[in-house]
Amino acid sequence: MTLETYRASLQILHELLKKRLPTENTRIYEAGGGSTSFIRLDFLERAHITVVDIDEVQLKNNKYAHAKILGDIQKHRFPANSFDLIVCYNVIEHLAGPDQAVKLFAEALAPEGLLVIGAPNPKSFSGWVTKATPHWFHVLYYRLVLGDKLAGQPGHVPFRVVYHPVVTPAALMRFCESLGLQVIHFREYEGDQYERIQEKNPIIGAMLNVIVGAANVLWRSDLKNGDYHMILQKKPVISNKASLQ
Repeated sequence: MTLETYRASLQILHELLKKRLPTENTRIYEAGGGSTSFIRLDFLERAHITVVDIDEVQLKNNKYAHAKILGDIQKHRFPANSFDLIVCYNVIEHLAGPDQAVKLFAEALAPEGLLVIGAPNPKSFSGWVTKATPHWFHVLYYRLVLGDKLAGQPGHVPFRVVYHPVVTPAALMRFCESLGLQVIHFREYEGDQYERIQEKNPIIGAMLNVIVGAANVLWRSDLKNGDYHMILQKKPVISNKASLQ
């Protein structure tokens, strides 16, 4: 069920991108893209992909980008109208200043260009646990519960999570609207964390399901929806002449 909800959300995202993006010479910026792209863009022809990442190892391992820039997406500025699509996937939760990064995205987007953000939801059950526990606990969880022996090593998950207030979906939508970015798609979905726990440690997985189920009843919400996809479109520039007509 977990993978189904993720795939369904990603399928909707891909369909929207296919409808709204130019099919040729599409200019794409993957912010914090590292070595792996989470977005399938095989329907595009002759796309030019630029990746900016602060991790030199991740950039060296990147095999698909045409331009690789070692830098901080919270500070790296591109000229206006540089990109048709900007993708920021599982990145903003790690930033101390995601608002600064999103401002730079808005500047770099072409009119009617698209911004895709994928991120965990700080107000989900997994978000609450992540905020309430230190980073060493996250590393221990990955190693002991999920069996990831490389967890916490350079270039390996989990990375430190900040959860700046603006990354909460409602706050992010309001902030993006103030920058001239209009939400055209938003969907919450259940990530793979519960399924992975169930596979690795069925007892802990069963206990977690009971706890989250009780929390769902108390808060009258599905707190298992720990991740979200959001697509925003930059509003077109309206000239003074057009606005007077």
